Amino acid sequence: MKTSVALLAGACLLALPFAALAERPNIQPGEWEYSNVTRMTMGDQKMPPQEDSHRECVTAEDLDNIDLLAGEGMEDCQVSDLNMQRSRMRYTVECASDDGTQYTMKADMRMNGTTSEGVIKGDMDTPMGPMSMHIEVSGRRLGDC
Repeated sequence: MKTSVALLAGACLLALPFAALAERPNIQPGEWEYSNVTRMTMGDQKMPPQEDSHRECVTAEDLDNIDLLAGEGMEDCQVSDLNMQRSRMRYTVECASDDGTQYTMKADMRMNGTTSEGVIKGDMDTPMGPMSMHIEVSGRRLGDC
């Protein structure tokens, strides 16, 4: 499974196939460019925004077989408040890791055929104290692979 497709559809946080949808997500297969901006706060301290972008070929098979809780460390996560539609997906994921970190992520993703966008907000209770993050996700189709 391609990481950015999962990120587009839910930031690699769900373990649910898209077969639950009546239709395939509103994403056209092809070469996609993804950009993410992550902002993190720990206590009163704001960290500089982290930006990431990459390109990937998305196939029709990728869209038919999305498994979103496929990432490392996601085994102890629980999904709730899942609302999937052809052009939008919202959900909450709660996880606990081996180091005692607890976190809750809320995502709202929109898929518009040749573009996508979304926001993922997270709150974590880490051994170093509470941390929050805000991730802005965007994607655009560049053409055929």
